[in-house]
Amino acid sequence: MNDLIPTISSLRKALSDLDQAHAQELVALSENLAAAKEFEIYFERLWVGGWARNDFNHYQNPNSQHQTIQVEADYFYEYIAKKAGVDVVALGSRITEITAGFRKFQKHLVTELSVIRDVEKFNNEVGILDKIGDFRWGFDSNTFIKTRIPNHMPVYDLGILSRGGLSVPSHIQVWGYLSSLQTQAVAPRNFNDMVVQLLRQLELKSPQRSGARTDYTEKILADIFENFHPFCTQLRNRHNSRAAFDLTDEYDVQDLIHAILRLHFKDVREEEYTPSYAGSSTRVDFLLKNEQIVIEVKKTRQGLADKQVGEQLILDAVHYANHPNCKGLICFVYDPESRIKNPRGLEEDIRKLSNDSMPVELFIRP
Repeated sequence: MNDLIPTISSLRKALSDLDQAHAQELVALSENLAAAKEFEIYFERLWVGGWARNDFNHYQNPNSQHQTIQVEADYFYEYIAKKAGVDVVALGSRITEITAGFRKFQKHLVTELSVIRDVEKFNNEVGILDKIGDFRWGFDSNTFIKTRIPNHMPVYDLGILSRGGLSVPSHIQVWGYLSSLQTQAVAPRNFNDMVVQLLRQLELKSPQRSGARTDYTEKILADIFENFHPFCTQLRNRHNSRAAFDLTDEYDVQDLIHAILRLHFKDVREEEYTPSYAGSSTRVDFLLKNEQIVIEVKKTRQGLADKQVGEQLILDAVHYANHPNCKGLICFVYDPESRIKNPRGLEEDIRKLSNDSMPVELFIRP
């Protein structure tokens, strides 16, 4: 079975991106839902109708206690929007959009981790994976509405039931929908916790790679690449209007990465390598001698985007597969102008070059 660590790292990064993009917004949406539900008792008090009756959707007019009005659910949504400033319909649409991204990730995760199903030591993790695959993204309105239907009710007109079943009072429809949205808004957090647990358990059970490569080493390198662009941005915004440090080409990026690596690793060696692809000059990569990891650094430019980067990395991976001190290849592509149109897709393609003797990892940032 191929090393799971690159897959785990990729999934963890994708989940982190989703969480960072939507966590705060989901909290705000939940708060708005809570504000909207505060009208529940008030709407219940306005109700003058009853179950299994023709006046099931009749209410006291809020503006005239002696007047009865017949309203649909939209009336209460508009009332909530006016009094609380909460557009329930728009809020529901937004929650659906957010959870769609998590659902897509859910399918991707289940597919990528399907390889663990045939490995006995991962039996417990397969159980968690199954739960993730069957994860329920909240409950629908009817689940809540059913809890409000009385077990016993007087029926004065049997024709009411025969003409289409039991009608649900408008305010209870609204309550059911709001309750449903609340469960949908918290579902991503529950899903996130379950995935984090699974990935960590898989990580702990995955064999350590050759050499001195550890989870700590991987975290250091991941942090370097994840934060490289903000680091470069800060170098351009210097104190007291001093001259900016600008990165103009790939050599600048290599020099900066080299300096940063020396902050964390004792033995960082330059590896001169002349690639076999056309138009290439000698390039310097970096070997972390003790960790037996080669770091390859690129910077996108005109004529060096998705296709060219992918082709070059494939050839480089073949080259380093025969390197006596390389037990892992990590490629960092600095793409400040976002020339690469599908960075996550290219990262996944390059990770597939991994094998038991040399895992391959690609970071394209920003």
